[in-house]
Parts: sequence; C-alpha cells; structure tokens
Amino acid sequence: MDWTERCWAQVDLRALRRNYRRLRSLLAPEQKYLAVVKANAYGHGAVPVALALEEEGADWFGVATLEEGEELRRSGVRRPILIFGYTPPGAARRLAAGELTQGVFSGEYAAALGAQAAQAGVRVDFHLMVDSGMGRLGLRPGEPDSLRQAAEILENPALRCTGAFTHFAVADEEKEESAAFTGEQFRRFTGFCRSLEEQGFTLGLLHCANSAAAILSPEMRLGMCRFGIVQYGLDPSEEVGLAGLEPVMSLRATIAMVKEIHPGDTVSYGRLYTAQEPRRIATVAIGYADGYPRCGWQGGRVIVKGRYAPIAGRVCMDQLMVDVTEVPGAAPGDPVTLAGRAGEAEITWDEVAEKSGTVSYERICAVSGRVPRVYIDEK
Repeated sequence: MDWTERCWAQVDLRALRRNYRRLRSLLAPEQKYLAVVKANAYGHGAVPVALALEEEGADWFGVATLEEGEELRRSGVRRPILIFGYTPPGAARRLAAGELTQGVFSGEYAAALGAQAAQAGVRVDFHLMVDSGMGRLGLRPGEPDSLRQAAEILENPALRCTGAFTHFAVADEEKEESAAFTGEQFRRFTGFCRSLEEQGFTLGLLHCANSAAAILSPEMRLGMCRFGIVQYGLDPSEEVGLAGLEPVMSLRATIAMVKEIHPGDTVSYGRLYTAQEPRRIATVAIGYADGYPRCGWQGGRVIVKGRYAPIAGRVCMDQLMVDVTEVPGAAPGDPVTLAGRAGEAEITWDEVAEKSGTVSYERICAVSGRVPRVYIDEK
C-alpha cells in the first residue's frame, strides 16, 4: 500500500471538462460562458481548473479578489477575468497591469478608483454592479440618485465600462414566491440598464444568470452566464439540478491504526461514543483542520473496502475514528473515502453537508490548503 499521503483530494479534470461541455450546450453560440473559479475554484484548485476550462473554451473567469485574478494571470490564463469583490482603489495600477476587470458598485468607489488610475496613468476596465435585490454590492435601481451615480461612473475617463451585472438571491428556489422575486430582480436589472442605454451609454456585456438561473430560465441568460457550483458537478440546491453532471472532487484519507476496544470503552473528546460490545476502531489521518466537519460524526459515515462504516466519536483536528467492525480486513494503509465514490458505494458532498448542517458549497470550499490535490486528466 502507498502511504505517501495521509489524506488527499482527488480532482477529476476529465469530469470537469465533460461538465463544461454539458453546460455550454445550454447556451446559444453568441452567449458567453463565465467560469467561477473564486475561492480556489471552490476548493478544487483555481489554476488547474482554469487552465482546463480555458482549453475547453471558457470565455471569462470570475474571482473574488485581486490576488485570485493575479494568480490566474501568472499561471498563463489569458481570457478576461472579472473580480466580483472589493479591490482597494490604490491597486488600480495592478488591475490595469493584469488586464483584470473590476466590479464597480458605487459612485464613491468609482471616483476613488478613477482617481488612483488617473494618477498612475492607466485606465481600468470595469463591470457596473447593480443591486437588484441581493442587498450586497451595487447601485440600487429605483433609488433617487442611482441613475445619476451610474452616469458619473460611466463618464469617468479613467474607467472603461465593458459590462454590467447583478446577482440573484433565490434563483435556486422553485417555490412561487422565490421565482417571483427572481423575476422582479431580472426586471429591475434590465430596466436599469435600458434606462442608461436610452441616455446614450454603452454598457457592453450584460449578465445576471448564476448556475440555477442559467438552468431554469433561458430568458435570463442574456449575454453571458456565470457557472459556479454546477461545473463542479454539484446541484445549486435540493430543488434545482441538471442531469448529466459529475462530481469533480473526492476526499480520501489513509487508515493509520486499527485497534480492538472493549465494552465500556469510549472514543474521542467528550467521550460521546461508548462501546456496548467489542468493536474494531480505525484511526483515519484526516480531521477538521483538513476540512472535514468536526460535527460530522453525528450520523456521518465513510467508505472502507467498498463498505460503509460509521464515524465513532467527535472528529479531531487532525484525525477521526471509524467503527470498522463490519469491514473484514480493514488495516493500516487502507484508503478511506469521506466524499466520493468507491466501487458501488458513494457518499455525496450533499450528504456530508447535511450531516454538518450546512451546504455543499461550504464543504468543498473548506477542504484546507494542507490537503494535497491529486489531479486526473485525459492528457
């Protein structure tokens, strides 16, 4: 048995490529595909993911920070990159040098960014951010001075607008009230953009559809769709999904030790697991510092030798314990699957998330940097 890794995340770039092709098939030829690779590509590894998707034909990439965008540029990614989040205005020169497109969300921010760009002798590309109901960043349609602020932003000579976008709050919910709110957000956004265009401004590429909206609402795809969670093979929610997608990342670890315990013996912090009869307990080399949830032991399970085995006691920082009494032959060095498929058995990221009271987005993003990513590709 190869003991070279205590734990690892296996990232199947072949599945990522197939997911991309499936999602691209939803779009008209003229519509753009923005691959969301923020947060280290949702834990999958931003650089390998972006390079694979650029090779497949992705038109844009979406990141949350300046540093994420710069990392992609250093890796050789050449397609346009949009920064969704805040970048200090003082970094205007870096934005221009990296040919990074910044999301601009207020008149005050635009003035500061433009002043810094002018001082540096550069021009910064941007997409205008519209808050149509998320309550986060962006100008709010309907506010008395929103159109005036937008006009001032668009007239700033140190800034160049190449697009405008908004973000939906409940596009992944199909209930009537949520669908109505998403529709209202769409109307607010497109109406706001139309008002600016009627004043003679050119906004460029308009986009509002995230993964869920791109699947459910073809009329909202506009000029570009932003695909995030679905390109990694996970559903936006229990209500919304797309057939034919494959999970891209699995989480695995190694059994370090197997021991016999006796009736009355307890396992892990808090002594919350007590053996009622003789049991075999395997210690697995992964813990919550690696991204597996501390509370995941409550109903949590793993796969050992193709069989499910329950987690025994609280997950520790660097290790967790598993009851392998019903897994004949479980031994040190054996691989353990915490999320993913092993033979006919499978544990989904949604299952791991449900056991820890959260969503799959958080679980995959939580896989820590000390967990090696092992990439599989068709090349």
